[in-house]
Amino acid sequence: MTNPVIYATEAQPNYWLATIPGVMGCNASGKTRDEAIANVRRAFRAYLELLDARGVAVEHWKGLDSERFAVAENPPEGPFYPEDKAPLEEHDLRDFLHVFEVQQAALIALVSELSVEDMERKPDADTWSVREALEHMMTTQAALLSRLEQWPKDPFNTLQSIHRVVFQRFTVMEPAETMAVRTIRGRPWTVRRVMRRILEHEWEHYGHVKEIITALGRSPKG
Repeated sequence: MTNPVIYATEAQPNYWLATIPGVMGCNASGKTRDEAIANVRRAFRAYLELLDARGVAVEHWKGLDSERFAVAENPPEGPFYPEDKAPLEEHDLRDFLHVFEVQQAALIALVSELSVEDMERKPDADTWSVREALEHMMTTQAALLSRLEQWPKDPFNTLQSIHRVVFQRFTVMEPAETMAVRTIRGRPWTVRRVMRRILEHEWEHYGHVKEIITALGRSPKG
């Protein structure tokens, strides 16, 4: 198998991301380009170990030495890599879903024994808490899914999926859970407050979308 290629991108000042698109899911960060590249070379082996331990076939990568991976300049469309343009085959979807399930299981196992205090506590002022990291993952996945939509010609799959998640979450709620008061990032939250903010946020942006449509010279139908 040909050695995969590493690409590095400055996501923001003093924060670089290095990725190996040929090994979908493997990336690392660093304060400099060189640090991010060195980190992703190390991450390659750790990533294979995680996948292998949870039943993902990695034999086709095991013989590769990440120290030999070439580093390429980002293409003009970057970060849109040549590997992203390859035709998607049926097994690619199956492989993605398998790895996605494995990563989710590994993540849940990683945090399942933490206390409430550990979930909320930040190691230092510049580092997220575990809760903040998990919330970032949830919101980013929803945002990335929306990249698949072809509004308005498709049935708003992601938007409706998120609504189904909200509906399901409240449907399975136990009575005792509805009475709890949780302190999140130093602020109290109750189920009723979450319900209120969901509806307020939806209504606020319903009006926002109407204003945009009107500004485009169209007549809102809702």
